[in-house]
Amino acid sequence: MVKLVNKLTVTGDVAEFEKVSEELTAYMRQQPGYLRFELLRSVRHENVFVEIAEWTDAESHLTAVRSEGFRQRVQPLGALATVDPDVYTLVREGRAGDA
Repeated sequence: MVKLVNKLTVTGDVAEFEKVSEELTAYMRQQPGYLRFELLRSVRHENVFVEIAEWTDAESHLTAVRSEGFRQRVQPLGALATVDPDVYTLVREGRAGDA
């Protein structure tokens, strides 16, 4: 499994950004290898969001973002936010009470 982590700084209308983001997420949910998604909003900076999407593998994610459907849906996002994406693999995790 891999995780896409994408920091988005909204420079346009936040409501429009959320609408475009949801349309893009709806498309990505249909792609092979897609597992789950979270969109987080900064408490301190209301125009900063972090998207976390889990994929079965990096190749599935790469195939999805190279698709024409993705390109059509992501284009409006460029007018609303700056993005800083990368794909990561898990190194370590912990939970409360772990020794």
